[in-house]
Amino acid sequence: MNKKSKEIAKAMNKAVTDSHQRMLDNALNQRVEVTDPAKLREMYPYMTDHQITRMSKLNHKINVANDFLIEEQSAWLDPSSRPAGGIPYDSELFAERTFEVDSEEIQIKSEQVDIDDK
Repeated sequence: MNKKSKEIAKAMNKAVTDSHQRMLDNALNQRVEVTDPAKLREMYPYMTDHQITRMSKLNHKINVANDFLIEEQSAWLDPSSRPAGGIPYDSELFAERTFEVDSEEIQIKSEQVDIDDK
């Protein structure tokens, strides 16, 4: 490796480290979202129970994702702090939702293909 390559590699490593530090700082500065439905009801009295429940679940996901980001960035910046089994990840919480196939949507998409081909 020549001198210029070493300088570029050093600058890239610093940029990557700075990026991870910024992500960690941003995650640490995030406010914790309210997940308690009773408190959310007080904050948003005009919302329905269904909306409050969904907001509570969404806020929980936001908090869990932020906690995961904090742990991941901390472990990246200080590899000795990484747990032996890795950082726990709640895959069920972030599982992709599947929906029934909508026949009308399929028909519209097939018609669109026909229009695009013309």
